Amino acid sequence: MPDRDERYYRAYLQHHSVSRRGLFRGIFSGFKKASENEQIKELYRESPRPPGAVEEALFVQLCQSCDLCKSACPEHVIEISQSRPVINLDYNHCSQCALCSDICPSGALASENKDIGLRPFFQKNCINSISGNCQTCADSCPQQAITVQQKKRPEVDNNRCDGCGRCRSACYIGSIEMQFKYSG
Repeated sequence: MPDRDERYYRAYLQHHSVSRRGLFRGIFSGFKKASENEQIKELYRESPRPPGAVEEALFVQLCQSCDLCKSACPEHVIEISQSRPVINLDYNHCSQCALCSDICPSGALASENKDIGLRPFFQKNCINSISGNCQTCADSCPQQAITVQQKKRPEVDNNRCDGCGRCRSACYIGSIEMQFKYSG
């Protein structure tokens, strides 16, 4: 991660407005997090984050636990776990609408990387591996990351997949499970 100097923060503030409440929340939460995270040198993501989440160590420091991203999510897939937002795709998919990133006052969701960190796992009861006539998951994938061959389970291109979960929502058999496999 490149060092961020005064020019970076000046450019950031020119494009983002900071309210008085947000400023004080950021200052006071910074003191609290500084004592909690004094020993953090390198953190690895252990749970799926909303689209646009910055690197985990920076995310933990920036996130103010304000829950604005949760309330902004039209699909209601953002939950709060250990006072941080995580994605739960058990009942819906993420439309990658970026409303959570737009409303985040701290910049914790300001990354260009929209990968959630989840990947589909196709179970043995996938109807394509039985009958060979189903392409529902591949057709629903906006990234075209799923390829289907006759009488085989679908395969995922991890470099193209962003973990949105549309394939899981589209599967009428329920044979897709989203598993956390973050590599970024």
